[in-house]
Amino acid sequence: MKQIYFLLIGIFLIGTSAILIKPDIQSQSTKRVIDVEQLSVSDVLLMLGDDTLIHHIQQVDPELVKMGEDLVLNGYTERNGKKSKRISKHFVCTDCHNLTREFDDITSENAAERLRYAKANDIPFLPASTFWGIYNRTSFYNKDYVKKYGDLVVNARDSLYNATQVCAKYCSSGRYLEQWELDAVMQYFKSLELKIKDLGLDANTLKNLRKMGKLKQAEKEDLIAKIKGAYIHKYDATFLETMPREQRKYGEGGDPANGEMIYEESCMYCHANARLTYLSLGKNKLDGRMFWNNRTSYRDQSLYQIVRHGTYSKPGRRQYMPLYTEEKMSDEQLNDLMAYLKQLAEK
Repeated sequence: MKQIYFLLIGIFLIGTSAILIKPDIQSQSTKRVIDVEQLSVSDVLLMLGDDTLIHHIQQVDPELVKMGEDLVLNGYTERNGKKSKRISKHFVCTDCHNLTREFDDITSENAAERLRYAKANDIPFLPASTFWGIYNRTSFYNKDYVKKYGDLVVNARDSLYNATQVCAKYCSSGRYLEQWELDAVMQYFKSLELKIKDLGLDANTLKNLRKMGKLKQAEKEDLIAKIKGAYIHKYDATFLETMPREQRKYGEGGDPANGEMIYEESCMYCHANARLTYLSLGKNKLDGRMFWNNRTSYRDQSLYQIVRHGTYSKPGRRQYMPLYTEEKMSDEQLNDLMAYLKQLAEK
């Protein structure tokens, strides 16, 4: 399998270099220039001799990519001239997942850095990890997700296929994907994979990548390590308990501007005009007071409770609120949110 893949990569490189030939007027010769930064991380790792990913896709199928995109964005697509069955009547993937970069430093999972990037790039601040680069990851439903999903995560941790099925069936209150749907979603994930240009590698590393065919094995292994060290391979999930009353600051010392961003891009992302749920939220005094008046409680109306525990799907109301892990919303950010809601309640 690997030999066939290397043969195809070789053909690809020959074709690419032929396209990118640049004339050298001074020497009356030609130089073959390969824009290595445009190559996918997974392809380059294979060229250097690394192992294939379990979910490795050898060839991209544009038609399947489009169908996968439809499934992710809409929960259904068109196949053989007919609309497919919805994956879920309640959610689509983008209710919890972004499709773009979420950090300047893509080795990070720091909540403050994630919020800064969201503010600077006008993207939602969601409870799940982005699909951008998910193809390059090797571990899923990590750490504390076992507390919520139990044995379901055992076979999902090391398999993007199985992780996607758990998400489709349980996280979206939907159903398992049919094989053709799973294939299409995997193709779409492949289209969102990291490229070398995304890694911020130094000039010397890029120089060595451009001549990788001439490198010794030890040098190739060094490049593999540098590439793999430049992006995250799994996102952790630390579940926090509801903060005890005596530890709550109720917004004191918090940043209301950060809190407003979180309210808009987290809370209202789902609750504005009751888009996904019975509870409609807006930037008004009434909603601010609802949260502020419940600030000391341990009920779902308290942000200290609902953010850390979410709610559960149940018969008659399959929509639920996912919890925010420490990596997705820190206690400091929760205090920022309370600082903003205090201002909103006092309008």
